Amino acid sequence: MTKEKKYTKKEKIGYLDFNHARTPEQIEVMRRIVEDGVCPFCHFDTYHSKPIIKETAWWYLSENMSPYEGTKIHLIFVYKKHVTLTSEIEPEATKDLFELISWAEKKYRMVGGSFFVRFGKSEITGGSVDHFHAQLIVGNAKGTDKKYDKLKVKLGYKKLSA
Repeated sequence: MTKEKKYTKKEKIGYLDFNHARTPEQIEVMRRIVEDGVCPFCHFDTYHSKPIIKETAWWYLSENMSPYEGTKIHLIFVYKKHVTLTSEIEPEATKDLFELISWAEKKYRMVGGSFFVRFGKSEITGGSVDHFHAQLIVGNAKGTDKKYDKLKVKLGYKKLSA
């Protein structure tokens, strides 16, 4: 995790939440996006530095440009239309997403992984972009020695007890 300054609630700018950025490179790209005043996922091929692996009528599939620490594979699935909630997704797009996940599973010979979706407000999801997207991550198999730790993924917030 970067030691950049912690952003205030006011620095939730447009479609972006700087509080959830993980790398200095990600923050740099986010600043450029704010200057341009657009949603980065609606202009995916402009701001995303990794190549698009596969594209369907509904989705872009690419490597995540800021993968979680320790992942072997970190893919991102971005819905092409600007929506934030699952209720706004076309039913055909849901089927297409799972076909794309299956395609990636075979292409990368995955024998396990984790798949999660971010939707809605970033102050609830922990995401950096307010645009429906999903992620597929694969870590390492846990070994018998103590050189392994769990991958850490922020998927929202919990209230701390007083």
